[in-house]
Amino acid sequence: MVKEFSFRTRKRDLENIENEIFDVAVIGGGITGAGITNLLAQNGLKVIMLEKSDFGSGTSQGSSKLLHGGLRYLQNGQFALVRELLKERNYLLKHMEIARMLEFRILIGKGQWKKGTIRLGLNLYSMLGGKSGIPRFHKNNKEFPPGIDGFFSYRDGWCDDSRLVMYHVVSAHENGAICLNYCEFKSSSNKDNVHELEFMDIVGDSLKKVKAKIVVNCAGPWANTVSLALGNENNHEFKMSRGVHIVLSRDKYPGKAAVVFRSSLDERQMFIIPHDEVVIVGTTDTFTENSSDFTVDEQSVRYILQSSKPVLGDLSTEDVKSSFAGIRVLMGEGNDPGKISRDFSITENDGIIHVFGGKLTNHRVAARKVAKIVSGKLSIRLQIKGKPEITYKRGNQDNPYEYDIMHECAMFPEDIMRRREGYSIYLPDGGKSREEEIKKTFRRMMDD
Repeated sequence: MVKEFSFRTRKRDLENIENEIFDVAVIGGGITGAGITNLLAQNGLKVIMLEKSDFGSGTSQGSSKLLHGGLRYLQNGQFALVRELLKERNYLLKHMEIARMLEFRILIGKGQWKKGTIRLGLNLYSMLGGKSGIPRFHKNNKEFPPGIDGFFSYRDGWCDDSRLVMYHVVSAHENGAICLNYCEFKSSSNKDNVHELEFMDIVGDSLKKVKAKIVVNCAGPWANTVSLALGNENNHEFKMSRGVHIVLSRDKYPGKAAVVFRSSLDERQMFIIPHDEVVIVGTTDTFTENSSDFTVDEQSVRYILQSSKPVLGDLSTEDVKSSFAGIRVLMGEGNDPGKISRDFSITENDGIIHVFGGKLTNHRVAARKVAKIVSGKLSIRLQIKGKPEITYKRGNQDNPYEYDIMHECAMFPEDIMRRREGYSIYLPDGGKSREEEIKKTFRRMMDD
């Protein structure tokens, strides 16, 4: 039976933490922080996670939702990264019911890739993923507009990114971790090798304190802000790029397979991903210096529409049902965000571990590397191999909104609309048809 994890357990946890000394405090409740919290909790450590908004509400809700090795990384010679990502993809596909394989068609033709290049790349990609076989070219049989000669098929993974975060968070909660959303870290002090963290409970509008032996900073685009509040005066070097996706109704692309194509404007790689009633198209890749720049500007929307014209034909901004953006942390130098490494970097100093970068697919690798550092700092042996495991599975839901509130700690309607159920992305009306019922459920549950 699924344990309660709700506004009530959250309130009790907040009342009881000030007299505790935790082994580890994790700042940031995205996919990396959730994975780390889950792994450490599975080892019996006393862990607390602080997330300033809702779980998975930053970068982790704005990805392309792909579990993949990054076919384009082969062009950059990042073979080890691709092999690692494919290994993790295979694990998640095998062990998670919310992850599934998708067929992808990578286009060949005018403005697209050359046949020989893709055949070689897909062959290497398959081998790195543990399979072999010569990719076969399929001629365009009026499935795509003129100018597209044909395509190669391959398979890769897909997963709802927000739900993957929640599965880790609830798994961690069920293993004894304290997971707090809407708790914004503010400042830190250190006494006798124990860190005292001050944070704001946004829901209760009150300052709280918690103590921990080790602090892990996985705040993603906000990592330097957190680092400064932790007493580190030197910013860590990373760049950020903003990726925008648009959502179209399913009739705008009736094909069953996802599509990989090159933008007709600048030849960068893009995706068309059908999902139930909608089609997700993206993404842009532009530098930003604003870690909270999740806005979707008209220029980005027009870029995606124009880029996908050879595949989808003429579409206007009126065809766009909804849109979303995510901020990626990029480790490395360069003027092209598409060529800067998407791998992660981990540093440690005086009991503070900083995690920068990373992808949805390799979050478990980052968690294991952090756990090794924690193991050394606390002088204890941790079970790391094959971890973290996702032990949580959603139970029976007579009313899914009640379930989201009572077992996945949804605090506001937006938490359900955008993340627990994803209606604002996965429904053509952006979830407007479900919004009032969700609000009514919140009013009834909070008044009980």
